[in-house]
Amino acid sequence: MEDLVMAALDGDEATVDRLLKAGADVNHADANGWTALIGAARSDHAALVDRLLGAGANVNHKDTKGMTALMRAAEGGHIAVADRLIKAGADVNHSDARGKNALMRAAENRRIEMVDRLLRAGGNVNHADRRGKTALMRAALGGDEAMVRLLLGAKADVNQADANGWTALICAAAGDVAVIKRLIEAGADVRHATRDGLTALKRAAASGHADAVASLEAAA
Repeated sequence: MEDLVMAALDGDEATVDRLLKAGADVNHADANGWTALIGAARSDHAALVDRLLGAGANVNHKDTKGMTALMRAAEGGHIAVADRLIKAGADVNHSDARGKNALMRAAENRRIEMVDRLLRAGGNVNHADRRGKTALMRAALGGDEAMVRLLLGAKADVNQADANGWTALICAAAGDVAVIKRLIEAGADVRHATRDGLTALKRAAASGHADAVASLEAAA
C-alpha cells in the first residue's frame, strides 16, 4: 500500500489511478502516518488531490506529527491544493503535536498569500502553540513586516504574550525597525516585561541595535 503514498508524493497520476482501481485503500498510512492525500498535498499535485478526495480520502487525517494535508500544503504555499482541501472540509484550525495550526505553519514559512487564504477561511489569527507563540510573534521574530501588517489587519492581538511573557514587540526588538514601528503603531505595550523582566528596550539595547533603541525610547 505504501506504493500509493509514494506514487502520490511523486505526482504519478497513472500509478495512483491504477492502484485505486485495483482496490488500494485510499486512506492507508505509511510508517510516518502519511496517506496518499498528504503526499499529494505536500508535493503540490492538485489534480491528484482531486482524484484522491473523489475516491474518499480523509481530508483531516493526521500523520505521526499531528499534521494534516492542509498543514503540509500551507507550509509549502500550495494555494490550489489548499483551496481544494478547504472546500472538501479541511479543519483550518486543527493544531499539530507542537500546537501549531496551518496559519502558523504558513506564517513561519513566509507564505503570505497562503496566510491570507487561511484567514479568509476562518483561521484563528490568535491561535497559540504549546509555547504560547502566535503567528504574529513568529512573523515578528523573522522580521517579516508584510506578514506582520497582514496579521495585524486581521485583528491579531498585538499584546498577546507567550508562556514566558514575550510579546510580538519583544520578539521583534532585536530585528527589523520597520516591524518594531508597525507594532508600536498598532498599540504594542512598550513597557511590557517578560517573566524575567526583559522589555523590548532591554532586548534591543543588549543586541546593540541603536535604531531599535531609538524607536522604542521615543515610544516609551
